[in-house]
Amino acid sequence: MGGPLDGVRVVELGVMVAGPACAAILADWGAEVVKVEPPDGDPHRGNLNTALFELDNRGKRGICLDLKRPEAQEVLSRLLADADVLVTNLRLAALARLGLDYDTLSARFPRLVYAAATGYGTTGEGADKPGYDMGAYWSRAGVAHAVTQAGTAPPVSRPGMGDHPTGLALAAGVCAALVRQRVTGRGEFVTTSLLRTGSYTISCDLISRAHGQVSATGLSRMLYNPILAVYQAGDGRWFWLLGLQATRHWPNVVRAIGRPELATDPRFATMGALIGNRDEALALLDEAFAERPLDHWAEAFDRHGVWWDPVLSLDEVLADPLAHAAGVFRPIAGPDEVPAPGRDAQADAAGASTAGGGPAERDPRPITVATPVDFGSLPPGPAPRAPELGEHTEQVLLDLGYDWPAITALKDADAIP
Repeated sequence: MGGPLDGVRVVELGVMVAGPACAAILADWGAEVVKVEPPDGDPHRGNLNTALFELDNRGKRGICLDLKRPEAQEVLSRLLADADVLVTNLRLAALARLGLDYDTLSARFPRLVYAAATGYGTTGEGADKPGYDMGAYWSRAGVAHAVTQAGTAPPVSRPGMGDHPTGLALAAGVCAALVRQRVTGRGEFVTTSLLRTGSYTISCDLISRAHGQVSATGLSRMLYNPILAVYQAGDGRWFWLLGLQATRHWPNVVRAIGRPELATDPRFATMGALIGNRDEALALLDEAFAERPLDHWAEAFDRHGVWWDPVLSLDEVLADPLAHAAGVFRPIAGPDEVPAPGRDAQADAAGASTAGGGPAERDPRPITVATPVDFGSLPPGPAPRAPELGEHTEQVLLDLGYDWPAITALKDADAIP
């Protein structure tokens, strides 16, 4: 059985991360995606870490077209005539110069859902401003400021930190537009931006500030109460207590540290008291947690119903049995395997502790990170690999009705490599 987007045809004009990430999500959900690249390829192919390109381009067919050539534009027109969706994160002004803007294409292909990821939106002075997620999402949307401690430089965002949620948001918009397309027979102009996604990410802080409330930025230990805070165990490992409802969770925490009498201590017995005396509670818990290693606290927390999570390194996440059971990772299909959409059921990665300790047993094939939505109808299986540059050009052209003399003519015209 195919995915929920089985039968949906997508054409991608995308580079780097945000646009290709959207198309990769649609491919994971069952859509047929054709990635159109210029002869020198998506610039992301030049990244020394080839796994990054693989992450956002798996499951696609790849063709090369020089869209400056009219013959190549005719090929693209044939692709779009049979497509449901166009996904792009190229600058819209550049696309308009090629006659690939929404108004032009929707007049020719009224069913087409045109999905565009931008840096700063489609109107105003930012409409054609080039953007990367470190700028539009991380910096301009306020995310970096919110996590910066006073007197220090803003921290650097991680690769793709804004691109991937932007791609996910655009994929959600595409699916909504496809529902409408099925009802009305009409396409839609669907857009999101790095700036909009970043602002939505930090929206709790933004809306609080807009209503005159002060949002504390650059917090290093706790949000506002001492059991929604990070602590260090005696072996130097860090973990978060997740006691959002302080009155509910405080008794469990103090039982876990062997101090049940603190549950009714007037300094901490109510939400207001606990927050008002948070520095005292923080010091008390720091002293207790420093006495034992994290494995001890993991067992005590689970026994007493304390909500918590370890702060894992990247290597620990890769080995974490909980992450494998949750379908975070999928092996990449080998050259002779038939890949399937959906999560990979590598649930019981034995040998790692609850806190993310020992090495986990997992599939020896190279892995990728799964997109963060599962469908119960999808079978487990390996993820398809990303295409080589122009790998499917000739096959796609044959599928579009070109014969070999016509393909040779396209080569002679430099429309395809």
